[in-house]
Amino acid sequence: MSLKKQFLTSSLWTVSAAAFNNLSSLLVFIVLARLLTPEEFGTVAFAIAIVMLTKVLVTAGIPDALIRREQWDDRLASTAFWASVMLGGSVTLAVCAGIAPVLYFYYDQEFALVLAALSLMLVIDGLTAVHIAQLRRDFLYKVIARRSIATNIISGIVGITLALQGWGVWAMVISQLVATASTSFILWFSTPFRPAWSFSLRHLSEIGKFSSGVLGSQVLNQAGTQVPALLIGALLGPAAIAQYRVGSRSLDLVISLVIAPIQSTAVSVLGRYGTDRAGLAHAYVRLTRSCSLLACPIMLGIAAIAPDFVPLAFGAQWQEASYVLVALCLIAGPVTLGYFEAPAMNSAGRSDLTFFNSLVGSVGNIIAASLGLFFGPVGVAAALSLRAHMTMPFALHLIKLATGVKPLQAVQNILPAYAGAALMAVLVTLLRIQLSGLEALPRLLICIASGALLYPAIMLLLFRGYVKNIAQEIMPVLPVSLSRLCARI
Repeated sequence: MSLKKQFLTSSLWTVSAAAFNNLSSLLVFIVLARLLTPEEFGTVAFAIAIVMLTKVLVTAGIPDALIRREQWDDRLASTAFWASVMLGGSVTLAVCAGIAPVLYFYYDQEFALVLAALSLMLVIDGLTAVHIAQLRRDFLYKVIARRSIATNIISGIVGITLALQGWGVWAMVISQLVATASTSFILWFSTPFRPAWSFSLRHLSEIGKFSSGVLGSQVLNQAGTQVPALLIGALLGPAAIAQYRVGSRSLDLVISLVIAPIQSTAVSVLGRYGTDRAGLAHAYVRLTRSCSLLACPIMLGIAAIAPDFVPLAFGAQWQEASYVLVALCLIAGPVTLGYFEAPAMNSAGRSDLTFFNSLVGSVGNIIAASLGLFFGPVGVAAALSLRAHMTMPFALHLIKLATGVKPLQAVQNILPAYAGAALMAVLVTLLRIQLSGLEALPRLLICIASGALLYPAIMLLLFRGYVKNIAQEIMPVLPVSLSRLCARI
């Protein structure tokens, strides 16, 4: 199977699994948001932000180093496995014995216990980081997709059941632990790799040469992502971070559904180009163009309907979260380009550029979030969107250094999708305002249907050639009947 077809097939499997997992997770999230108070919800969200901030220390860029290798080496992978296990255990111990006790005595006892419990996910992640890397390297995304669907169903049932029985914050904590543990257990037995009782400093040094730069950028990315939530939780309280978290959940859904699966398989594809700079540039352009066709209309469309969607889905107590979502979804353009910057620069062997890009973005996010705190969770979300647009030219300059793709070319590559989506969002917003006299539910359904019709109509009328080029790349891996239908359209 050609590399292009491997990528497209893997992307379709990953996107399909992500669609099911994220939609089912959203349903669980909605149920829990209605059953728990904002304070309870915020306590878990605050703890998860800390855990996610430390999670990158467990993998330490090791999976990326393994995926990038031309041939799989079990001896090297064994060293990587034990390194991940030791890192996972060390970080968990640091959280449980260092951070949690301080928070127990000086902040909040229940929050400290929640944090200590959730830190167990770090040990579990360390046990399967190498196994997942092998599956991704061999394009076995079908295996990952099927297993993740099963574990998602199990954890969702557990979480809702416990919440209905009055377990409060612990319903969410146990659900998170069950999801991580069951995923790791299943994926462990889905790969042929079994770690040997060996550890090589030479192999560790070989991994470290590549992963150190990746680790630095990943730490900075997580800091830029999680520090705003941490600032909200520490300075504005659990209820405020709950509003921010509920508002950002729908955006996370879109990224997990549309962008992250493509980015995940893109790491496998881009890594094969190595020193082929022209091929790497062409792949980056194709990836961002295809992604923009879906990501831009969904994100900007959600921004147009958020004031109706969030209160209806999560409850009237989450109205502020709807405006958080509006502000965050305006980041559509920078996100579409940004999620493929690190894979492209790493594949070019320029992890130093990835680090600088992450440094600017993370410091910018921390500054923006600090200034936005004066205006609450909505102010933080708006400041983060503004920061993403302001630093995008710098990121595109680094992409030019790594791949040769010029900044203007990168922007023009996604501009038709962005322009079509923006026009659709404006029209849907005007329609929602015009229908303000209707009940929220029928108004929401009318707006969603209108957006679903307007966007393809706009793209086919104004940007037909753009759509045609993308369709020609996707059609070879579609079923024959669907491929013929696309050709007729």
